[in-house]
Amino acid sequence: MSQVGAAIDVGSNSVHLLVGLVGAAGGGAGVTPLDDESALLGLGDVVDREGHVPPAARDKLVETLRSYSATAARFGALHLTLLGTEPLRRASNRSVVQADVLGALGEPLHVLSHETEAHLTLLAVTGGMPPEIPLLVADIGGGSSETIFATPGERAIIGTMPTGSARLTAALVQHDPPTWFEINALRGEAARLVGALPAATPERCVMVGGTASNVLRVIHGVRGGRMARAGLASLFETLTARPADALVQAFGINRRRAGMLAAGAALIEALMARYALPEVEVSAVSLREGAIVARTLAGDTWEEQLPMLVASPPQAPISASGLQPLS
Repeated sequence: MSQVGAAIDVGSNSVHLLVGLVGAAGGGAGVTPLDDESALLGLGDVVDREGHVPPAARDKLVETLRSYSATAARFGALHLTLLGTEPLRRASNRSVVQADVLGALGEPLHVLSHETEAHLTLLAVTGGMPPEIPLLVADIGGGSSETIFATPGERAIIGTMPTGSARLTAALVQHDPPTWFEINALRGEAARLVGALPAATPERCVMVGGTASNVLRVIHGVRGGRMARAGLASLFETLTARPADALVQAFGINRRRAGMLAAGAALIEALMARYALPEVEVSAVSLREGAIVARTLAGDTWEEQLPMLVASPPQAPISASGLQPLS
């Protein structure tokens, strides 16, 4: 039985809403998007600068979440799951932010550990089905990055990096377009950080998130598909020759994300080198799909049951009987 669910994640770059229909395709646990939108609030930069989320930024976040909650209700979502990632992990007043959100929406804001974030992303990519071959899933965010390596019959291995496209850009890039000196500094630092990730021998790699999709869009003009290491070399040539505003006009990407492309490409290149990957797949799914699936299958206990959900084939979505759409 299919049902509509929604999830919002509060990340370093953006606050992103997904409303989706679960179980529409063959009764499985896949999510068919009904609405997908985001607002670039840049909370990662705010927390880097302030150490906390100040009142004005909290008000803007609550306003955005309230608007997205209303959107989910219009689509008939039976549940809305609110997720906080890197900026809220670091914010000294995250409990205040959570209290503000709970008071305004009546829904808890779950501040995710790196492990929970990685598990949700894996669930989104696989639908909970154990991989048939060794699989690496990588999510390069704005303020942090996660990898999860899943292989048949073994426990998943999670790796984390305390950086992403936004933080690496802020640390090493001062020019627009970036200079070759800055590009090579990004590549060197990315290689150093990625080198500390767990060893693995994946036969398939799926990259998710806005960093990978925007890099692919500049290389090939699409948001989903395959990306070869050779394409990254030509991308660096493009990025040193064209300022961010020109990239926005040429490829229709957001101005803020355009300025982070070099750092994102450096991290992707380093991951591909670290794991000897000649190419990777770029997927549009994210931890939001994973959260919708987990909440549909396990209800309010989804966090506790998440390790089991990623290790076992999903059961049919729970019955919608007795549940009322969000109001």
